This record gives sequence, structure tokens and C-alpha cells, in this order.
Amino acid sequence: MRRVLLTLLTFLALLPVTALAGFPFEATLDEMAVGADHILVGRVTGVDMIDGAGKPITDPKARTGPGLRNQIRLRVTVDQVLVSNAQPVPKQLFVPLASHLHYALGQIQEAHAQDSEQRLVFLKGPGFDGIKPGVFMRPMEDKPEALRLRQAARRMHD
Repeated sequence: MRRVLLTLLTFLALLPVTALAGFPFEATLDEMAVGADHILVGRVTGVDMIDGAGKPITDPKARTGPGLRNQIRLRVTVDQVLVSNAQPVPKQLFVPLASHLHYALGQIQEAHAQDSEQRLVFLKGPGFDGIKPGVFMRPMEDKPEALRLRQAARRMHD
């Protein structure tokens, strides 16, 4: 019983970490760099939630998950456009997290409350969606390798 309780407490303590990672989805740097239509430098500057009709939800206890039509989005402020097939790229983007996972608005707001660090942001399509649901950010240290991988892939297709 004690082991089960300890495992459960450990899992609950890691929920904010999994929220940042977009668990259970993963993408390699290669997949992100090659699959992205937009590679940006940006910062998470806010979190919001909308319902299935696009109306704002402000209740921090409001949830996402199977059967619910709510969607949590990270507001990303774009500091620099490295690569994009869109002109112009908006200065503020609202990028959805995986809506089928069980998140509360307050949980994600808390996880990103002090989040102003610049990151590489990999998005696809005209709607600026994540490469996979909730998977779209990497640390700035990955910038040279991401651009190299993208360039190599482009040369192979030309």
C-alpha cells in the first residue's frame, strides 16, 4: 500500500513536467526541424482556454480530456522568425496543447507562470500548429543543429 501511495504521489508531482513535454507524444529534433513550416524564436507569455465554440474559459478548475471540447493554448510571443512559409508571421500565436489529455487550466497556468525564457518553436501549417499535439518547443541550444538538419533535408529534396 505504501509503495502504491508513493508511486501515485510521485506521478502527481510530475504532472507539471509532463504538461510541458506534451506527454505522451515525442518528436526528435530531426522530425521537428524537417517537418516544420515555421521555425521561430519565441517565449510563452500566457495561457488561455477556449471551449468548443471558441469562447474563453477562465475557471482555473476547467479541464481538458476525452469527451470535453475545451482546449488549452499557450500564447507564444514571436521574437524572431528563422524560417517560415507565411508572410507575415503574427507577433502573438496561440498554440494548442493536446486536448485529449487531462489538464486543468490552472495547472498549466501555474506551470508557465514564470515562463519567459526564449525557445525554438517548431510549427506547421497555416494555423501554426505543433508538430505533434502539444509538441513544438526545444531549447535555444538546439538552434544550430535544427537549422543544419533542415538545410540538409532541403538539399536532399532539391
